[in-house]
Amino acid sequence: MEMKVRIRVPLNPTEDEEKVKNAILNIFPDASMKIEEDVIIAETTDLKNLKELLEKQRIRDTARDVFMSSIVENHIIFKINKQVATIGRVNFSVSEGPLGDIEVDIEAEEGENVNEIINYLAPSTLPPNVEPKRLSDDDLLDL
Repeated sequence: MEMKVRIRVPLNPTEDEEKVKNAILNIFPDASMKIEEDVIIAETTDLKNLKELLEKQRIRDTARDVFMSSIVENHIIFKINKQVATIGRVNFSVSEGPLGDIEVDIEAEEGENVNEIINYLAPSTLPPNVEPKRLSDDDLLDL
């Protein structure tokens, strides 16, 4: 499975650069990083730690839903909460956090299928032929 993972994280003037870098490394320990203006840019090809965190936190089905709804051509683009990543946990962002989020762009190489990447990272925990229950925005407001 060949892929490129690009990570972009805003670096605010009030933030400690090392803490933001560690937040990235907590999720993507092999990432190489550089700073361009006020953004940390990181790259990796290894998603093993992300996969293990999703399993350890027991959020594979949630992650799968996020990934499936985040497919853009041969990319999976999603955001992780930067503050939660500082403690080595994954929390998907649905709205921009106050300090910005970790934006992750997983690009499947030519000939690769993004669904294979999703199946690797977050295999469904549901029995075969069972569809997950999807809640509408109205359902969520009623909770």
